[in-house]
Amino acid sequence: MPSPRIQLQLPLSLLVVLLCGCAAATAKDEAAATAVEAAPADAAAQSPKVSLGTPQEEAQYHVMAGEMAAGRQRPDIAAREFLQALDVLSDAPLAARATALALAANDDALALQAARKWQSLDTTSLDAREVVTRLALRAGQNEEAYQQCASIVRDHPGGIDDGFHHVALLLEQEPGKADEALALMDRLVTQYPKQAGAYRAQSLLALRYGKIDLAEHAAREALQLKPSKEASLMLVASLVKKGDVAGADQVMDGVLKNNADAKDIRLGYAKLLIEADQHAHARDELEKVLKDDPGNAEAHYSLGLLALDDQQLDEAEAHFQTLQHKSDHQNEAEYFLGRIAESRHQPRQALAHYEKVTNGQEALDAAVHRAAMLAKLGKVEEARTLLESMREQFPPLSERFLMAEGEILLDAGAFDDALKLYEQALKDTPENNDILYSRSLVYERMSRVGDAEADLRKILAQAPDDARALNALGYTLTVHTDRLDEADKLVSRALELTPDDPAVIDSMGWLRFRQGRPQDALPLLQKAYARFPDAEVAAHLGEVLWTLGDKDKAQSVLSRASKTDPDNTQLRDTLKRLGI
Repeated sequence: MPSPRIQLQLPLSLLVVLLCGCAAATAKDEAAATAVEAAPADAAAQSPKVSLGTPQEEAQYHVMAGEMAAGRQRPDIAAREFLQALDVLSDAPLAARATALALAANDDALALQAARKWQSLDTTSLDAREVVTRLALRAGQNEEAYQQCASIVRDHPGGIDDGFHHVALLLEQEPGKADEALALMDRLVTQYPKQAGAYRAQSLLALRYGKIDLAEHAAREALQLKPSKEASLMLVASLVKKGDVAGADQVMDGVLKNNADAKDIRLGYAKLLIEADQHAHARDELEKVLKDDPGNAEAHYSLGLLALDDQQLDEAEAHFQTLQHKSDHQNEAEYFLGRIAESRHQPRQALAHYEKVTNGQEALDAAVHRAAMLAKLGKVEEARTLLESMREQFPPLSERFLMAEGEILLDAGAFDDALKLYEQALKDTPENNDILYSRSLVYERMSRVGDAEADLRKILAQAPDDARALNALGYTLTVHTDRLDEADKLVSRALELTPDDPAVIDSMGWLRFRQGRPQDALPLLQKAYARFPDAEVAAHLGEVLWTLGDKDKAQSVLSRASKTDPDNTQLRDTLKRLGI
């Protein structure tokens, strides 16, 4: 709902009072100011009742008091003052402003009262009707919300179909009232059983709220009444979300025939497939786009992300290099080329790419990665200075930059500095689970198992199903103690909560090895390594393979990891222990 951007406009009669009553106005100003100053902090406080002569003079008083309250950041009081003025005045813009102020004060009941007044004064205002609809829905006034929506459909300047579309877009903005919104739409649709636009709107709303069967049914009804591209695409979306990609393909074939915007439709279809984890099929669609339009930036970008996700670094690099010289995608391209270089353990090249990311949503991430690459190049103090400046420049994100600094210190082996950083942060937020978790990692690396366990237990006392803490504690006990049964319970619970997390799968594999069950450990570690070919996972997998007698494969895994991450401490310890 667009917020009403309306300047206060006083009626001519009130302007005459203001211009001619200067002497009286001074006393009224003082009274209004006193009333605002004396108003209680409670937003529900009622404005004082005053008697200052004629109704018009009282209205003048309440307008002035409202203006003063608004200027002093008390939108709740301002809205109430304006509403009292509206008992006398017939001023729709003033009612709109009262509504906006009540919304700013997060007082839905007051906002609904003001919006109803606004609508009564401007019966043609679609903005007023929108506000009343949403607030009535929130308040459980479902009949009122329905009547407002029925009026939008009936009286919409674009016609009934546009009215239904407008209602769908309006109702999808109240996710806390999904069931009520869907029931309201169903009731409206029954009033227009032969209107294709009604079913299209129902399908759109059902997709928004994840009611896929309803979305499919409504889309098919719309197509039966009046075939259209919009209804076909809603049906495609429903089928993809249901996993019926073959059915979606069949519908798409019909949509793409003789369609001037087939390229954009195909791109949209590919994005739907990506969201549904149908990556191979999405690749096919994107390749078709590039066949017709080799320079299509959106297709290159999406294919680059898919390749990067699958660790196909050469393919990803080729797509992002294509985007380097396209002004709309330069920052994105440089950022992901930096990520690729970082994955290849090429910090100097990665840093060069990250330094070119100067704006856009990737800029802050690039700054964090720049700091990490500086640290990799031995410039730890320069990295810390960069992150400290980012904390000063972006205070709301200071914790994120602090965590990045701590991770750099951990990787650099500067454990005491990392502890000092986290302990200082915990003085301000002692219950911060993210910082507690990060500090526990430092303690674990220092073999201060008791301290690490204490931090992780503190997290689990607040959040028993924190999979990250469960896994970390289970892994710590696995590596540093003989409490393997306890570790098993912790890692098993983490795996139950996050069955696809390669870090947790790796922990379970290493736990099985420590329990003397290398045959059970092997498939787990192979699965973890396939999903996340990290040096630490490689060290675990290589050692299990070696123990099982498959030394050639073990050497292959460990050698490959050594080439990509030669400085990994755990990998080097494993190679030394195995005599490789």
